[in-house]
Amino acid sequence: MTRSVLFLRTRPGKREELVRAFERLGVLQAASAQPGFLGAELHVPLDDADHVLVLASWASPEAYQAWLDNPIREAARAELEPLLAAEPEPHLYRVVEAVS
Repeated sequence: MTRSVLFLRTRPGKREELVRAFERLGVLQAASAQPGFLGAELHVPLDDADHVLVLASWASPEAYQAWLDNPIREAARAELEPLLAAEPEPHLYRVVEAVS
């Protein structure tokens, strides 16, 4: 399994607007239609008002790359980008152990 981790830093006071935009645009729902998608979560830290974390699980790095190449994602980015204070920080991990 592959895990994508996306760190987003919002403009001051724009975090909730970014979260609402994610929901309104259906970003995670759109990702869920991508072949190889296993699940996703949108997190907001309790100790930082200007950050958002997006975690997603994918069957493979290729499945994640297909999501990156999806035009739906690019359309959402155009609306989300003005709310960000910095470029998103994406990271990709191979899951080596998991417990539920």
